[in-house]
Amino acid sequence: MKNWSYKKYIVHQFESLDSTSDKAFEMAASKQIFDGEIIMANAQNAGRGRQGRAWASPQGNLYFSLALQPQGLVPEISFVAIVALRRAIRGLSFAGSALKIENKWPNDLLINGKKVAGLLLESKINQKICEFVIVGIGVNIDSSPDNTIFPAANLKDFNIAIKPEILLQNFLDEFEILYQNWLSFGFAGIRAAWLEGAYRLGEKIFVKSDGKLIDGIFQDLDEDGSLILLAESGVTKILAADIL
Repeated sequence: MKNWSYKKYIVHQFESLDSTSDKAFEMAASKQIFDGEIIMANAQNAGRGRQGRAWASPQGNLYFSLALQPQGLVPEISFVAIVALRRAIRGLSFAGSALKIENKWPNDLLINGKKVAGLLLESKINQKICEFVIVGIGVNIDSSPDNTIFPAANLKDFNIAIKPEILLQNFLDEFEILYQNWLSFGFAGIRAAWLEGAYRLGEKIFVKSDGKLIDGIFQDLDEDGSLILLAESGVTKILAADIL
C-alpha cells in the first residue's frame, strides 16, 4: 500500500483488495479513516455494484471509495458524485465533442449509450444520525465486461487514454466544487446539473422495479432524487429501480 494526497484528500492505494467499499466501510467504522479519505485499489477480487451485483475489476481501471461525513440527505450525494464524474470525463481535452456523456438514473455513467462507470453509496446510520457515507466508484478505463445486463464499454473504446490516478484527481476537482455547493445550497443546483445530462429524459423507458417491468415517459427527477415516470396509469414516483 502507498499513501498519497491530493488537495485536502488522502488516498490509501492498495495493489489489490476484495472491495474498496468494504475496506473503506470497515476502516471508517473502526475510525481508521475519516472525512475526505479514499481507499483505492489497482484491482479488486470481489468488486460489487448495486444489489450485490459483481463488478469485474481487472488492473487498468479505476476503483475507489471516498469516505464522507456529511450534514445533509445521504442519497443526494450519489447525484453529486455522478455529475462530478460526468464533468471530469467530459473535461478531458481528448474526449472529443462528438461523445455523448450521460448519467443514467440512478447512478451509472454512459458514453454513447454504453455503461463506463457505476456508483455504490453506503452509509452507517446510528439513531438516525449518519456517522459516515462511503461513495464507491468504478470506471472502465482499459477494459469492460462482456455479457452484462446493460451494454458496457471503456474509455479506451472512445480513444480516451488516462491513468487511474489522474482520472481520480480530475474527479476530485469537480467533486469538491459540487459537494460544497450541495452543502451550502442544497439539492436544487445538483438536480439541475444532473438533468442536463440525463439519459433518455423525456423519452419512453422501461423500468424494472421489485421484479415488475413498467414503461412510460421519463418525465423528471423529483426533489428527493426519485424518478418521475408518466405511465398509462398516471404519474408514478419510483424510489429504486433499473432503467433497461
